[in-house]
Amino acid sequence: MQASVPEFPQRASIREDRAPPPYIGAVPATLAARVFAYLIDLVAIACITFVLVLALAVLAFPSLGFSLIAIWPVLVATPILYSGLTLSGRAQATFGMRLLGLRLCPVDGGRIDLLTGVGHVLLFYIFDATLTPFILLVGVFRRDRALLHDLVLRVRLVSAG
Repeated sequence: MQASVPEFPQRASIREDRAPPPYIGAVPATLAARVFAYLIDLVAIACITFVLVLALAVLAFPSLGFSLIAIWPVLVATPILYSGLTLSGRAQATFGMRLLGLRLCPVDGGRIDLLTGVGHVLLFYIFDATLTPFILLVGVFRRDRALLHDLVLRVRLVSAG
């Protein structure tokens, strides 16, 4: 008597009932639009950071200076949380991206989650600090204008309109 091996159902890699990814057919964001959106976001992050640091400085007297310990963590966490929360929000874009009509789309469809949004900004800052001209050169030579951190996280920045 031969023993039979149970067969496992194979997962379909492409489902017919799924809509195509939202970036297909969309116009890729230009590098100039990305740069201007980033500059607008820098201003927004600076304003938020200024308000938080000012609040910590005001709280320094009643807390006997203990609130001043939190200034460095606030300086580090503000841009990370700003980008993570705005990219994982309903608009899938930061404030600067929304002003320029851009949004971030995953390659496989769906929505950007908080971890992907945080990873996007962390990889951007890491690649920017180490490979500044290279990350922009990648976008110049690609048809979809994806930068290095977009390729790693499998997301694309497209025109929202």
